[in-house]
Amino acid sequence: MGMSAAQARLLSITARITDNELRSQMLTNSKLRLADKSSAASEEYMDALNSQQLIYTSYDGSGNKLTQALTPNTILTFADLKNQYAMVNSSGQILVSGTDMKNFEASPTMTDFMYCYGIGKVDNPKYEEALMDIYGKNTLNNGSYFYETLYDENIPYEWSTYLSGVSDNDINAIRNLLESKDSTTLTSTDAETISAMVNNWKGQVTTVENGILANYANIGGSFGAYVTELLTPPDEEFPDIEDYRTDEGTELANNFSLASKPCYVNAIDRNRDDCYIHVLAHLLDLESSDITDTYRSYPTVGSDWGDTYETSVGGKSITTSHNNLNGSAIQTAGLTNSMAPVSEFLCANDGKNVLAPAKGQPINENTSLVDLLLSNYTFDDDGNMVQKTFKQKIIDLFYVVGNNEIDTDLQRSDGTYYSYNDLKEYLKDFQNDMIETLNKVSDEYYDAVDNWKYSILSWLDRVEALQEAYIYDVSQIPVKELPDENDSKYQWYKNLWYRMGGIDEAHKDENGRHYKELDPNLLNSSEWLEFALEHGIVTLEQAQYNENGSTVYPHMGTYDWNSIIYTNASDIVSQEDSAAIARAEVDYENTLREIENDDKKLDQDLKKLDTEHSALQTEYESIKSVIDKNVERSFKAFS
Repeated sequence: MGMSAAQARLLSITARITDNELRSQMLTNSKLRLADKSSAASEEYMDALNSQQLIYTSYDGSGNKLTQALTPNTILTFADLKNQYAMVNSSGQILVSGTDMKNFEASPTMTDFMYCYGIGKVDNPKYEEALMDIYGKNTLNNGSYFYETLYDENIPYEWSTYLSGVSDNDINAIRNLLESKDSTTLTSTDAETISAMVNNWKGQVTTVENGILANYANIGGSFGAYVTELLTPPDEEFPDIEDYRTDEGTELANNFSLASKPCYVNAIDRNRDDCYIHVLAHLLDLESSDITDTYRSYPTVGSDWGDTYETSVGGKSITTSHNNLNGSAIQTAGLTNSMAPVSEFLCANDGKNVLAPAKGQPINENTSLVDLLLSNYTFDDDGNMVQKTFKQKIIDLFYVVGNNEIDTDLQRSDGTYYSYNDLKEYLKDFQNDMIETLNKVSDEYYDAVDNWKYSILSWLDRVEALQEAYIYDVSQIPVKELPDENDSKYQWYKNLWYRMGGIDEAHKDENGRHYKELDPNLLNSSEWLEFALEHGIVTLEQAQYNENGSTVYPHMGTYDWNSIIYTNASDIVSQEDSAAIARAEVDYENTLREIENDDKKLDQDLKKLDTEHSALQTEYESIKSVIDKNVERSFKAFS
C-alpha cells in the first residue's frame, strides 16, 4: 500500500511538472507578442509624425491670424476678411449646406435671400427712376406723382385697373374687322365702329380721382407714349363714296332707275308680278340696234324675236319673247333708249364682268332649288360656292317670277312656295343692287379705302408695339428695396446668390439646378474634404474681384467665380497634423507602458513557475528514490 501511494504521488508531481512547462511556454509566447505589439505601436507613432493636414488661414477684425482645419463648414461659413470659396462637384453644381439651400429656394429675390442672413434693407434708387421712366413725374389732381399712383406691383401691367375700357380683345376686334374685308366691302359704318371704340377708351373713368384716360396722354415715359398713341388714331377720314362716282356709272344708274320705274312700280305697288318680267327681258335682250325713233314700237323686232337661256342651277330654261318688250310700260313710256345701254353693259362679254353683290345666306347641297335661284351665289364646276354674274341673276330671277306658281320644283325646304309678297323683297333687293352696281365708283375710291385701312392697321401696329414696350418696362422694374451694401456680409451672399442660380436681383434661373446639398455628416469632416480634393471628386472656385465684372454672371457686379486648384490657394496650406501626432504620442506611450507592465507580470509568473518547478523536481527525485529502494528490497526478500 505504501508503494501505491508513492507511485500516485509521483504521477501527480509529473503532471504538475508538465503543466508548469506548458504554462511557461505560453508565458514565453506572450512575451514575444508583447515585442510585436511594441513594434506595431512604434510604426503607428512614426506614421503620425509624418502625417499632414490642410489648414485654412484667415484673419479676424483686428488683423490677427486665424488657422483652422479645412472642412466644408470652414469654406461655407462667412467671416470678415475671409476669402470666399465654393466646392463644386463633377456636374458643375456648388455644394451648399441645407440652410443655404432652404434660404435660396424660399427667397424670390436677392433681397429676400440676404435678409435670411440678417442683412438689412435700404431703398433702391433705381426703383423710383424706373417708375419715372415709365409713368413720368407729372402730378395728378390729388397732388401725387403719376409714378407713385399708377404702379401696382401686384398687377403685371395696369390693363385691368387703369385701362378697364380697353382690352386686347378690342384691339383684335378692330384688326379682325379690317383684315376680314377688302376695299370693296369696307364701309363708313366700319369706320364709325372703330371711332366709337376709341371714343369709349377716351372716356374711361379710372381709379384716379376725377381722372380719365386722356389725362395720361403726353405724360412721358413708355406708359404715356402708349396711351397717347392709343388715343390718337390717324386723322384720315373714311373716303366718301359719292366723291368718287364716275360719270358713266351715274348715267347708267340713272338710266336704269328711270327706265325700270314704270314696270317696277306696277310690280311692287300694284301686285303685277308679270310686269317685272319686262324689266328682266329688256336687260337680257335689248340692244340699241333694235330701236328706232318711232314711238311705241320696235320696228326691227319681229314676232319671232327672243332667246332661250338656262338657269345657273336646276337645268331650267327661259325664253324671252317680243311681247316681253312690246306693250311693256318701259316701251309705252318711251324709255327704251334709256334701258338699252344698261342691257349692253350687263351682257357684254356674256355678262362675266359684272357680279351680283356678295351678300345673302351661303348655299350648300341641301339648299332648295328656289333658294338657289334667288341667291346671289351659285356653284362652279368643282362644286364651290361662287358669286353669280348679273346675267345669271337676271335669268334665275326671270324663271322664279314667271314660274313660281306653276313649277312644283320651286318649293322651299319646308315644302312651301314663295308668295308674291315674298318675291317682292327679292325684286326690291335686285332693283337696289342694280342701281348700286351701275352707279360704280372709280378705282381711286378703292385706293383711298385701302389707304385708310392700312393707316388704321399701321396705327394698331404702333399701339401694340408700344404696349409691348410698356409691358416689358414694367417687367424690368427693379425691387423696391435692396440689401444694405455696407453690411460686411453683403458681397459674400451676393456672390452666393448668383452662383446658386440668380439671374439678376429679382429673378432666378428656373431651367437648371446650380446647387446641391452636401451631406450634413460631411460638413465638419476635414478627412473627406482632403480626400475629395486630392482625387478630384470636388474642385474649388473662388469669388475674386474683377473690375470688368463677369460674363457668366453679368449682374453680379465687380466679382467673378473662377476655378482654382486647391494647392494654389494662398490661404490653404498643408502642415504637420499636430493633433494627430499628439494623439499618436499618447497612444504610443500608453502602449509601451502597458507592454512594460505586462512583461513584468509575465516575468514574475515565470519566476514563480521556475521555483515551483524546482520544488516539484526535488520532490519527484526524492519519491522516485524511495520507490526504487523499496523495489530493490522487495526483489531481495523474494529471491
